[in-house]
Amino acid sequence: MQKKEIRGCVISILLFVFCSFFINAQALEIDYFGIVSDDLDLNMAKLTSDLYYTQLSEFQNFTVVDKRSQFDAKDINSVDKSLFVLNNKTFFAEINKNPSNDKWQAIFHIFYEGNEASKIKEYDSYYKILMEPKDNLRATLSDLLTKGGSELPAQPQVQPGLASKAESSSSAAVSTDFLSGTWKGEDGLNKVVIMRGGRGFVIFNNGASMNITVRLQQSEGSQKITVLQNQRSNASFFPQLSRQLALEHAVNAEPIEWTFQAKDSNTLTGQKRTLVENSGQVNYGDISVTWTRIN
Repeated sequence: MQKKEIRGCVISILLFVFCSFFINAQALEIDYFGIVSDDLDLNMAKLTSDLYYTQLSEFQNFTVVDKRSQFDAKDINSVDKSLFVLNNKTFFAEINKNPSNDKWQAIFHIFYEGNEASKIKEYDSYYKILMEPKDNLRATLSDLLTKGGSELPAQPQVQPGLASKAESSSSAAVSTDFLSGTWKGEDGLNKVVIMRGGRGFVIFNNGASMNITVRLQQSEGSQKITVLQNQRSNASFFPQLSRQLALEHAVNAEPIEWTFQAKDSNTLTGQKRTLVENSGQVNYGDISVTWTRIN
């Protein structure tokens, strides 16, 4: 009888430990309502909102519910907080230009069980917001949740051997999810951000930004990756040309197109079709390029 009681006690303890582990391992659920802004136009606002959504979705142990279709407000004072589910953690950001110093200000908000936590960050330019690493957003969320008496789940640790094996594999299937992240491009590009679903943007060293789309096509046993400019051209997209030539030819320029193959999970190699100058003449040409994943 005593042995049965001991055995039952041990089983109860093991079940308790297992349940506690299971509960702690659950993903953090975030309702994402996008951004509020008086100073961003629709394209800029959508670009920034999509970027934050992509970064949130890429965090390990995160479940992100996209609630942006319910959230249509230009003014923070008109935000309808009745849309927020009381027991859910709700996240959105307010982005505007600070008229006192001409800098951009982002206020990140978390609502949870009727309480609000917020954090203000200031940027020298709008493009600094787009260029910020996604780990900074995770750190901001961690600060906000700590204020609200909660915390982020820990990032799972990957065994070094498994990570290096995955990174070195060139036979892995390529997808837009596989490509999502931040990339370092050729000369003239500051960085390239590819989001899940095949959209993204390029930020040039001169501060200009370009919307892009990503297409995948199976070709002769390998997968061709095409990155295509998805907006009207302007002179800033052609830093390899003199300013005068860029202004002259950008008006009727065809979309810039990159064609890649994945060398490995962190390297894309291929050609860029764009305007090139040769002995004072401007024509379309192909340039060999390599993109390397930053994160």
